[in-house]
Amino acid sequence: METFVIFANDKTHVMNQVLPLLEDTNAAKWVLVGCPPRVTRHAGKWLTQRALKRFKDEWTETNLRDVAEVLKKRGDNVVTRVAVSSLLQMTQALKAEFGPVRIIDARLQRQMQTLPAVTESQVPEASTWVVPAGAIAFGAAVSLAAD
Repeated sequence: METFVIFANDKTHVMNQVLPLLEDTNAAKWVLVGCPPRVTRHAGKWLTQRALKRFKDEWTETNLRDVAEVLKKRGDNVVTRVAVSSLLQMTQALKAEFGPVRIIDARLQRQMQTLPAVTESQVPEASTWVVPAGAIAFGAAVSLAAD
């Protein structure tokens, strides 16, 4: 039985990534790792560690519930985890626990956000704001030269 580890931070994006995989696989074990959003530093000041852990657990359960139900309807085994440490450490721990696994990074990258790597060999994607920042700098240089 093949084991898939899916890192997720957005419910609809994960569903779009997982559904095509279901056509090609037979019985499998799925480990869904929820990557909840960071709490802002202002909100984090007022939350206890217990409340923060409860928020992350509830967020993961809520956002991965639909995916887990689809997988369970097929008769597959589903395990849900919350990413609490660095994702590289989490990947290594999951590999040690489940043996050989296929890792799927189904996290949605939002604008001006750099996602940490899931494996050592993963190359981070270039920032989406490189070209607009260059265009702004070029526009500023042209306007200065015009004066």
